[in-house]
Amino acid sequence: MYNHTIQYSEYFDLIHAHPLFSGLSAEEITAFLDFASPKFYEMEPGQHIRLDPGIERKLGIVLTGAVKVFAIDYDGNKSVLNALRGRGAVGTLMFMMELYNMMFEISADDAALMLLFDPGVLLKTDAEHAVIQHKLLVNLMSAQHDVYVTITRHLVCLSQRTIRNKIMRYLQIRGEMEHSYEFDIPLSRDDMAAYLAVDRASLSRSLGELKSEGVIDFRKNHFKILDTGHFHY
Repeated sequence: MYNHTIQYSEYFDLIHAHPLFSGLSAEEITAFLDFASPKFYEMEPGQHIRLDPGIERKLGIVLTGAVKVFAIDYDGNKSVLNALRGRGAVGTLMFMMELYNMMFEISADDAALMLLFDPGVLLKTDAEHAVIQHKLLVNLMSAQHDVYVTITRHLVCLSQRTIRNKIMRYLQIRGEMEHSYEFDIPLSRDDMAAYLAVDRASLSRSLGELKSEGVIDFRKNHFKILDTGHFHY
């Protein structure tokens, strides 16, 4: 829930360590926070926050915990955009996509602390804070690279024609990220189905087939690639 009582000084070390504030002095960060009047959200595991970009424009960062970001269409269907842990640029996705008439939902996997503020405080030049705004925009542009990579990975998975190929491409990407043929994925089966835009039952059936064929092995979210001929990196 939104906590009006949180003083940012209580979490200043977390804020100072976040990549968005890289290169800013303590005095500059304090000045910006006073200027931006951010909101802090303390989220319990399983709690959800919905933001409509057309109504509530927010740029946010995850200070602690783990969250997932979903896009929600007119019919209420949810699609996983990303899974992030503390210090992830969760709000960058919402900021980039606010021109789309979609609602966004943030769901906490663990207890999480988020800081959200109006991106207008970065885009409207203020003489007193211009130097600080410039530094933050440079950091934000750097963070966009990670967003582009995330979106590209998602599109590569979605572009596959079969559920089996979508699964294999997703697992290949996760393996490349971990530099290993054995890894944990950050998605539940429901979230994985939403991420790959497939039916949950079809996903489970395809996973079972791949396991019975000796291509992969898995237990819950822990996967192991047995037939490494499918993966070259």
